[in-house]
Amino acid sequence: MPQVKCSVKLEKEHAGSDASASQQQPNRRRISVRLKRPNPLFEMWLEEMIAKAEEKNTMGKMALQKALTSLRRYPLPLATGRDCIALMDFGKTICENLDRRLKAYLASGGRVVSDHTPAIEALLNDEQGEHYRELTRTVRREREEEVMVVAEETEPIEEAMPNDSIFDHVPGTAAGGDEFVRITHPKAILLVDTCETIGKSKSGLDRTLQELTQYAVEHEVRRLSVGDFAWIVRDDSGREYLLPYVVERKRMDDLASSIKDGRFHEQKFRLMQCGLPNVIYLIEHLGNNRQVGVPEGTLTQAAINTYVQGFTVKYTENHHHTVLYLSVMTNFLNNSLQNKLYLDVTNRPATEHASEYRFSSQTVPLLSFEYFYKQSSKTRDTTVRDTFMKQLLQIKLLTIEKINAIVEKYPTPQSLFRAYERCPSETERQRLLNLPYGPTKRTIGDKLSKIIYQLMMSERYTS
Repeated sequence: MPQVKCSVKLEKEHAGSDASASQQQPNRRRISVRLKRPNPLFEMWLEEMIAKAEEKNTMGKMALQKALTSLRRYPLPLATGRDCIALMDFGKTICENLDRRLKAYLASGGRVVSDHTPAIEALLNDEQGEHYRELTRTVRREREEEVMVVAEETEPIEEAMPNDSIFDHVPGTAAGGDEFVRITHPKAILLVDTCETIGKSKSGLDRTLQELTQYAVEHEVRRLSVGDFAWIVRDDSGREYLLPYVVERKRMDDLASSIKDGRFHEQKFRLMQCGLPNVIYLIEHLGNNRQVGVPEGTLTQAAINTYVQGFTVKYTENHHHTVLYLSVMTNFLNNSLQNKLYLDVTNRPATEHASEYRFSSQTVPLLSFEYFYKQSSKTRDTTVRDTFMKQLLQIKLLTIEKINAIVEKYPTPQSLFRAYERCPSETERQRLLNLPYGPTKRTIGDKLSKIIYQLMMSERYTS
C-alpha cells in the first residue's frame, strides 16, 4: 500500500463554535495534521480506470475524472468504496468498482490502514524528525513573544493570581445560557418521516426500511414537521436532541410538481427557518427519458438557486442510491460524535441557532426535538415578521435571499409603510427596496422594488 504522507502545522484556536468550551484556556494551540493523500489506493485505482477509459475513448472518462477530483479534495480516509457515495460525482457504478478492487486487494494479502492515529503520534513524537523540530521551534518562539508582552504589562496582584478551582474545567453552563449535555454513549438514530410511509409511497417506505435494516442503520419512523430525514441523539436521561443535519428528499417528478404549485419556495423557506444549520436538498433521478412536465433546464436552475441559497444539493441516481447515501451519512455522524462536547442551543434566539458546524468541530450543537417540532410546524404561532415574509414569498421572482434582505431592514409592513412615507419623491419610493442581498451583494432590482411598492401602497389594483 502506498505510504500516507501528511502536513503538520501549529494553529491558534480562534473564537467560534468551540469558544465557550475553550474560554477557560484562551492561549491553547492546536496541532493540525492533514493527510496529503488520505485515500491513495482509491486514487490509484481511479487513475487506472481513467487510463483504460482513455484507451477505449469512452464517455466514462469525464465522470471518472470528476470523481477523482472530488476524492482528492476529501481530507479523511474512507474505509470502503461504498463510503464514497457521500462525495460529489460518485455514482453507484464507480463505488461498486472500487469495492471489487478493494476485495481483490484484501484477498491477495493487502492491508488497508484506516486509522492513522498511531502513525501520526509516532511522527509527532520523533525528536529527530522534521515535524517535531519545527513544532517545538514554533512553540518556543511564541512563548518568548508572550513573555515579552507580559513583562511590559502591569496588572493587580489579585488578577494575576491563578484560579485553582477544580470545577473550572468541568462542563456545566456555557456562555449565553447554553448548557452542556451529558451523553456517555452517543448514537445517531435516523428519523424517517411518516409522509414517506403513507399513500402511494407505502411500497417505497417498505423498500426503504428493508434496505436501512440491511445496512444495519438504526432508524425510527415518526412525524417530522419539516424535512424527510433527520438524526437524533439521546442524552443519559433519555431526552432527545436533533443533530445539526436535515434532509429534504425530492424525486424529479415531485420537484417539478412543487415548482408548478408553489410548494418549492414555501418548503425551502421553512427549512431555512427550522434552526438546523446543515440542510441537504436531495434530488432523486427517475431514470432516462422520464417526462415530469417541467423542462430540464428549469429543474437544473432550481437546483442551482437552492445551492446558492446555502443548501447542500445532492443528486442520487435512484431510490437505492438515496438509501445508500443515508446509510453512509449515518456512519459518518456516528464516527464524528465520539469524544466530543455536546451543547444544547435550544435557548438561543432563533436567528443564532444555525451556527456553522463541521464534522471536525469539537463541540456539537444540539436542538431539542420537541422545540424543533413545534418551531417548524405549519400551525405554530408565527410572528408578524414570519407572516410578512410568507406574503412576500408569493411575489414571482422574489427569492428567499431577497426577502431576507428586505425584512432585515424592514421587519414588518408598518416599518415599510413608514419608510415609504419618509421618501420625498415617487421615484425614491419605487426604488426603496433595490437593496443588496446574498453573498454576491447583487441588488434586488428596480422592477421588483416597484412591484412591491405598488402592492403595498396602492388602494386599487389593476390587471
